[in-house]
Amino acid sequence: MERGATLRCFEDLNVGETFQSKWYSASQRELIDFSLTYDNQYFHVDPQKAKKSPFGGIIASGAYTFAIWNKLNLEINGDIAWIAGMGFENFTFPNPLRPDVNFKAQSHLIDKRKSESDPQRGIVKHEYKISTESGLTIFTCLCPALVHTRDGLGQMQI
Repeated sequence: MERGATLRCFEDLNVGETFQSKWYSASQRELIDFSLTYDNQYFHVDPQKAKKSPFGGIIASGAYTFAIWNKLNLEINGDIAWIAGMGFENFTFPNPLRPDVNFKAQSHLIDKRKSESDPQRGIVKHEYKISTESGLTIFTCLCPALVHTRDGLGQMQI
């Protein structure tokens, strides 16, 4: 929670707000180690074979890219009173993530509305993106999610 210890409820979120994470870079070793466990394809784990791939070298697994996006997104939006994500729309990897490239996560709140079925919840939709220092887009998606209203958060028993 970068911007303070107080959780931001539905009422505190403003359509149009945009946040960016700090820069992040992953070493080739980090990409390979992740992929050896979770996505053992040659262009993720074998530098010599990856040179002959359509990518011309090691690239991050999409699962790794998504996991790091989530980590960075929680740094910038971890202060939201989330209930749960509702899925992903237009989930794309237009360019591969390569080792030792600086990148950051960005979020843009594009829509919000009260839940019709539960007035203690709101529905928000963020546009998410990972981009490199040179402006190359690595990952994008839209994500609708449930968020507590102030009344809903006050009723929650932890």
